Amino acid sequence: MKAHPTLIEKLVKTFEVYSGWRDEAKLKQALAELNFAVYKRQDGLEVLVDKDELEKQIREQTRE
Repeated sequence: MKAHPTLIEKLVKTFEVYSGWRDEAKLKQALAELNFAVYKRQDGLEVLVDKDELEKQIREQTRE
């Protein structure tokens, strides 16, 4: 299973913003609040994605 590029970017941004605090408490909290989902692409590959972003994309597609 691979991580989707948008999930990688979100993780990098989270580390940039919340690292460096005492005992990494804010980073741990921010990571604990992330929601992940497995998305199965049309080619059958399963990709780890940000669940909130996936739900947003699904909502936008159903409106069209």
